[in-house]
Amino acid sequence: YTIIHAMDEAYPPLLKRIPDPPTVLYVQGDPAWLSQPCIALVGSRNATSYGRTMAERLASQLASHGLTVVSGFARGVDRSAHEGAIRAGGGTVAVLGCSLDMDYPSGHGDLRKAVAAHGCLVSEFPIGTAPAEYTFPRRNRLISGISLGVVAVEAMEKSGALITARHAMEQDRE
Repeated sequence: YTIIHAMDEAYPPLLKRIPDPPTVLYVQGDPAWLSQPCIALVGSRNATSYGRTMAERLASQLASHGLTVVSGFARGVDRSAHEGAIRAGGGTVAVLGCSLDMDYPSGHGDLRKAVAAHGCLVSEFPIGTAPAEYTFPRRNRLISGISLGVVAVEAMEKSGALITARHAMEQDRE
C-alpha cells in the first residue's frame, strides 16, 4: 500500500478543496489516477439489469474519452462502472467504505486485482477498519471529492448514491 498525506504532492488536488479532506489516504495501485480528470458513477447495490448495463456503457464511453471512472466498489452499479472502464482500456478508482485490508464486499477479489492493475483502490480508513454504518457516508464524500461530477445511474430515494450526489452539490461539483 501507498500512504499519501494531505501535504504530499501526490494528494488529489480536487480533494484538498472539500470542507473535510482526510489527512491521510491509503492506496493500492497507482495513486496518480486520483489526480486525473474523474467522473463518478454511482447507484444501487441491487441494480436492475438495465441499470447495470447502463453503468457499464457509460463507464466505457467516459473511459474511452480519457476520463477516469470513480465508484464505491459495491455490488450492482458500482461493480458495472469499474468493469466498464477497465473493458474500455481506461482507468478506474474504487473508493472503499473500509480499510484496504478488508475483503469487502466478499466475492470481489477478481475486481480488486483488476482495479489495482487499471487504476487504484483508495480508503481514508486505517488498516483494520471494518465496514460500518458510518464509514459509507464518509466514503461517499470522497467519491464526489475527487471527481469533477457525479452521475447517479439508478438509485432509491434514500440511498448512498443520492448522498454522494448531495456531497457533489455541496462541493460545487457537477
